[in-house]
Amino acid sequence: MKRVLFVALLAACGGGKQHVAINGHQAKAAKLDPVNPKAAREFEAAMRAMRLGGPEAMETAKARLKSAVEIDGSLWEAWQDLGVIAFKDGDDDAAVDAFSKALAVNKGHIPTVLARAEAYRRGGHKKEARGDYEAALKGTDEDDPNRKEAAARLASLLRDAEDFDGAVEILRDTVRSSGVNAKIYTELGLVYIAQKRPELAQLVLAKAIELDAKDPAIYNALATLALRQGKAQEAFQLFDQAASLDPTYIDARFNKAAVLLDAGDYNRAKAELGAIVQVRADDYAALVALGVAHRGLKEFPEAKKAWERVIKEAPKRSTPRADAMWDLAILKLDFMEDAAGGKADLDRYLQEAPAGHPKRQAAEEKRKELGK
Repeated sequence: MKRVLFVALLAACGGGKQHVAINGHQAKAAKLDPVNPKAAREFEAAMRAMRLGGPEAMETAKARLKSAVEIDGSLWEAWQDLGVIAFKDGDDDAAVDAFSKALAVNKGHIPTVLARAEAYRRGGHKKEARGDYEAALKGTDEDDPNRKEAAARLASLLRDAEDFDGAVEILRDTVRSSGVNAKIYTELGLVYIAQKRPELAQLVLAKAIELDAKDPAIYNALATLALRQGKAQEAFQLFDQAASLDPTYIDARFNKAAVLLDAGDYNRAKAELGAIVQVRADDYAALVALGVAHRGLKEFPEAKKAWERVIKEAPKRSTPRADAMWDLAILKLDFMEDAAGGKADLDRYLQEAPAGHPKRQAAEEKRKELGK
């Protein structure tokens, strides 16, 4: 059996916003036992379904992969791919479980370790995510591209936790041992922005451009810096530049729309978000934000339609779906005078939204206020 991961096919399946690569860099191959031929056929059928594409491709592949591991639980590639599908579906617990089963067979496979770190991280298990990032750093050679990937992601985790000194130390150690790349400099720039050290941020982001002038993430970071400096027009130009470099890189356009929403410029935000949804119909975070823009313009039926679509189509445990359930409930209660509908939507939110969703406490309090 020719062992091929389908991780790289995730983008072809409509991987949404969350621009973290669960990548397919190959680690050093481990010597593994032969695969059961029946399991191999199921695995190949899953890969064939993904290559052919279509609306049912993911479900077909998922069913075939499950059949493969039921026949032969040592088929680590199938576990890996089940993890990728679960991650795309927003089921971080299932993704962690599948990636862990892959690692139980193919111990120390760095792309799988990094993939599990992302699932842990998005699921709110920051300690476990950090452990996997650190394991990836320890388990890679100095010239392995996974090493820089792991360093950048660990640094961003520490930045999110406001451990700026720790983030800088990780990045500097990686530069000393493995050299630099644009991603390392970009993350270092974001750390300096968070530390309110704009001169250093500008310096390292300029170095990032020298290494890769076509990386949209650099211009997205420069736009963030410009916003912090009160240069809104420059920031918008940089967001546009990032989007023009790579039409599939929608973080910049989304960030621009978020700034416009915060400023109450709902018309321009609506235009930006509409452009995102037109290109990527399954970007449910953008669709939720588009509903917010509609609501700001008092286009309540359009907002309702946007959020109902997210609730219907988005992965059941995903953050955008929970956001949409909350927003729809508040729309009915506070804007459309539909108390019965709002109560029902709050009840659905409380039953189906992830326990760690940021609006859960507010939803519980709101529901108590409404009574029976």
